[in-house]
Amino acid sequence: MRPRGGNARYIMAKQQKRKTTLHAQPLLRRRPMMLKEIHEAPERVKTLIAREFAPLCAVLESFKQMPPPLILVAGRGTSDNAATYGRYLFEHFNGIPVSGAALSLFTLYPTSMQLKGALAIGVSQSGESSDVVEAIRAAKRAGAFTLAVTNTAGSSLDRSADHTVLLHARKERAVAATKTYVAELLAMVMICRALGGAIEEKEIEAIPGVIRKAIACEDEIAGLVPFYRYAPRCLCLGRGFNYATVREVALKLMETCYVGSSGMSAADFLHGPIAFVEEHTPVLLFAARGPTYGFMLDLAKKLKGQNVDVLGISNDEEILAHCRLGINCGIDIREGLSPIPFATLGQLFACHLALTRGINPDTPRRLRKITRTL
Repeated sequence: MRPRGGNARYIMAKQQKRKTTLHAQPLLRRRPMMLKEIHEAPERVKTLIAREFAPLCAVLESFKQMPPPLILVAGRGTSDNAATYGRYLFEHFNGIPVSGAALSLFTLYPTSMQLKGALAIGVSQSGESSDVVEAIRAAKRAGAFTLAVTNTAGSSLDRSADHTVLLHARKERAVAATKTYVAELLAMVMICRALGGAIEEKEIEAIPGVIRKAIACEDEIAGLVPFYRYAPRCLCLGRGFNYATVREVALKLMETCYVGSSGMSAADFLHGPIAFVEEHTPVLLFAARGPTYGFMLDLAKKLKGQNVDVLGISNDEEILAHCRLGINCGIDIREGLSPIPFATLGQLFACHLALTRGINPDTPRRLRKITRTL
């Protein structure tokens, strides 16, 4: 879409001749691995459903009769964002309270916990995040039934858990997680359904097609990113299920584009951080049709009235009329499942913005594929 109200302001940064290393780096002449892996996601999650859904349902059948009193979710970085999505799923669809594991309590401040009868889920693409592995081992010793969600068979996490959901994403060569993150999100949906959550199997089986529809927006996204080439910082806002999405997109912008970004609840944004927004601070607004949509629509109107540059990403056209730029993905999906295609849209945005800024998104500086923390 063309910007409403004139060109985005970040192009002014070029006129100010900001000195930046971005100008010293040529644009990639080849298709980055990150982009290839985003495009692989539909087939990878199709395999995940086919191979893991039935065994998972069988393993968790007893929990449908006697639900666990608590679900503990553990992850770092991207996997922690997937775990956050799981929290919204399990509490909303299953009515089971969820605790995000404070991993330092399992490593630096070890103590005994009362987890008898609980379900503990460790999420790690590599399966070698040391503190996630230790949390699952400790939870198992404390009486919890443990699930591993990982892309690596035979990994430490796989060996430590009672049952493993393998992501079947194949090797991911780009440092930034894309297809594995989408697979983790779907794994959370599968666990929710296996525990008795009111998500129909046909909705799960439709996910690969939904991701393809998101990928079909790539050309539109690529046409928008030049307006943000010189943005020094940004905010990503969402609410409810898409709180996980904005955290993940902000992380992708930091690691692949070197843009100072923060993903936060749109409700929390109004409790102070709104003062942070200034002339050169773009706001990315993720708004799916559903219970949070009215709030997000009002926020878009409020920001428009304050002359804030907003990029709206939605499956509803109305909110985009109040954004300077917008992407209508046209995806018909319930809000609870929308983080899966919305994450794909955010990944495409980050990848193309990195390319526009002259950065190779496959190899972010100072980062490695596997990070071990204790």
